[in-house]
Amino acid sequence: GCGDINSPEFINIDARKSSHIHIVTHNIFRLWMIPDNTADLIYMCHVLEHVPREKLSQVIKEMHRILKPSGKLRISVPDFDHIIAIYNDTDHQIELISPPLMGGQDYPENFHYEIYNKKYLEKILVAHKFGDVLEWNPFDVQFHNFDDWASKNVMFNNKEYPISLNLEASKLQ
Repeated sequence: GCGDINSPEFINIDARKSSHIHIVTHNIFRLWMIPDNTADLIYMCHVLEHVPREKLSQVIKEMHRILKPSGKLRISVPDFDHIIAIYNDTDHQIELISPPLMGGQDYPENFHYEIYNKKYLEKILVAHKFGDVLEWNPFDVQFHNFDDWASKNVMFNNKEYPISLNLEASKLQ
């Protein structure tokens, strides 16, 4: 879901209504209104963690269906390895890692069902016919001229920590 971000380069999709959102749906498992092989780029920033584990494969397959051959799937998710670093560096304060780990829980869709690190997410992408899996930098990538969770850091004990894992993969034939 695009949330409050309104980027004119994208078709904005979210579960909540807003004037800039083109498609309002809770069902990203089947985006029937988007034809096969039409998108050059799909950007999912802090979306996959909101998908129940048993539905994850459906979502990745749907993104594959929508992308053109060699299209890019750009993903940002909370990085469990970063969350562990925060936990270890802050004397194991659970309350500091609970929101990025479990979601903000301030509205019905803001709960996390799954955790990711680079090894796990890359394995999922490769298993679903994506290749060339690389990390991407939100400050140095095309079509990312806005501030969202992909580029945010959090501050604890006067130390700044990244929170996101940013991976991009190409659709294989």
